[in-house]
Amino acid sequence: MSENPGAPFPPQNAPHQQWPHQQWPQHQGWPQQPPKKKGLSTKVKVLLLVAALVVVGGGIGFIFVMKAAVGPEKQAKALTEGDCVVLTGSGKEADAVKTPCDSPQAPYAVSLTGLDKGEWDCKDGFYKYAVPRGARGDGVALCLAINAKVGLCFDDIETKTPPPLKDCGSARLKISEVFPQMSVVNSPCAEGTAEVISYASYGTTKFKSATICFVKP
Repeated sequence: MSENPGAPFPPQNAPHQQWPHQQWPQHQGWPQQPPKKKGLSTKVKVLLLVAALVVVGGGIGFIFVMKAAVGPEKQAKALTEGDCVVLTGSGKEADAVKTPCDSPQAPYAVSLTGLDKGEWDCKDGFYKYAVPRGARGDGVALCLAINAKVGLCFDDIETKTPPPLKDCGSARLKISEVFPQMSVVNSPCAEGTAEVISYASYGTTKFKSATICFVKP
């Protein structure tokens, strides 16, 4: 047999030598590792981040401008007959905030609610109060009664607008008695009563008729 110089094995009795590591071909059945994609450079990433922040910042600014234009939502829109309220703010910022009726700082009770379309009024003995809603459409129209709670003090209770709650040390009138019905002819108030207000219900179950007796504190 002729000598084959390309044989993969060294000849017998040859001195030991280090053979180079053989590169085996990769098996066709194994998945090939996909080449790595080049990512964006740091400079490009920074520029894109700045652009995104500018866009987001502009959007936030637009939202803030829109919110400032329409103004905050008013709490008066959620009121119903029989709720007791405290009036806050004035002019375009006016609002009526629901408060527990037994609170010493809740001077009014809602007798009727509606939309403020310009021309509206309340029945005699009730106070007219409007809460504007700016760009959100018609405002809220409220007819208010004095919260029939013994101990509250006022000055002029015969006005068309809600009389402010006063400190009893300087007020002209103080609620001394409350009766759960309307009285027109025969007042149930005690002798010496200075003023009397009787409220008739509008037919709702939440706002109830009452007779309120006032004395001088």
